[in-house]
Amino acid sequence: MLSYDVAVVGVGTAGKRVIEKISYKISNGIFLSIDDTEWKIGGDKVKEIKLNVNFERSSKRIKLEAYKASKVIAEEITDVKNVVVVAGLGGIFASSAAPIIAKSLKELGKRVLGVTIMPFKFEKSRLFRATVGLRKMKMACDGVIVIGNGEFIEKSPQTPLFKAYELENEWIGNLISKLFDRENVYGINSKETYRLASEGNIVVGVGVGEGTGMAEDAATGASSALRRQTNFDVKEALVYVVGWKEISVGDVSTIVTTFRGITCCEGEVRVGYYPNNDRSLTVYALASVTGTKFDEWDPIQKILKGRELDFDVYSDMSVDYDLSGIKCLD
Repeated sequence: MLSYDVAVVGVGTAGKRVIEKISYKISNGIFLSIDDTEWKIGGDKVKEIKLNVNFERSSKRIKLEAYKASKVIAEEITDVKNVVVVAGLGGIFASSAAPIIAKSLKELGKRVLGVTIMPFKFEKSRLFRATVGLRKMKMACDGVIVIGNGEFIEKSPQTPLFKAYELENEWIGNLISKLFDRENVYGINSKETYRLASEGNIVVGVGVGEGTGMAEDAATGASSALRRQTNFDVKEALVYVVGWKEISVGDVSTIVTTFRGITCCEGEVRVGYYPNNDRSLTVYALASVTGTKFDEWDPIQKILKGRELDFDVYSDMSVDYDLSGIKCLD
């Protein structure tokens, strides 16, 4: 019988696209996607669960169907302890369904890590719903990693929109695969990731460097991305260096020094290294901060202060556990 380290659940269209990338990178995981569209993922490694929402795409209906679907998901991942729920927030589907799925799985004793993709700031109609969804994900999960779409606009505003999404899906897939890959892991493991993510707001920065100054360039890119997502100093960080197998001790020292200088990190910086044959480096930095710029998108958060008005839509109703309307697409 196969033993799996992690289950990755993609919620909504963005979640499905990321799952498709991840499924080819992790050999020891279970992959599930959930949405209400007919779009199918390529390959056969992802099991798709389709909600029976039909044309009633109200938040309440989506939440109820997501709660039912979480029972189907639980049956698929019975022996898996670690679960990653990936969702692009802002749309009504993922913002409504992802927190319910995460909360249900955590109640079953799973250790749940959320990966949330926030919309571009020009998507005005999606910002508030995204931050409400983020607040609920923080309540539902053991920890949440927050990724901002806006980084692509700030770093390269001429990037085609479709290409920006493709690049984002690629490095999110790389990041998650590195967290749970059994091979080529030096210095960091998934337990440390969950510990860090459970202690506060976690934001992600990615930087790429090539040539003689690749270590400093990659570290600068990742650090600058973090600073754009938060005005707060970094408390602690995990830095994943993916790159040329002949990286030197001096390069690693440069990465850590550059990272500390730009992010004003006074805490520990743990470094993990993943070799490949490219003569370039990619630095993925997970940073713990006291707050992010996304908090300001949700003014109600300051009023509620940890309370929630409509999280548990099924608390006062008798739920019918008839799962006949939920389809698993093989």
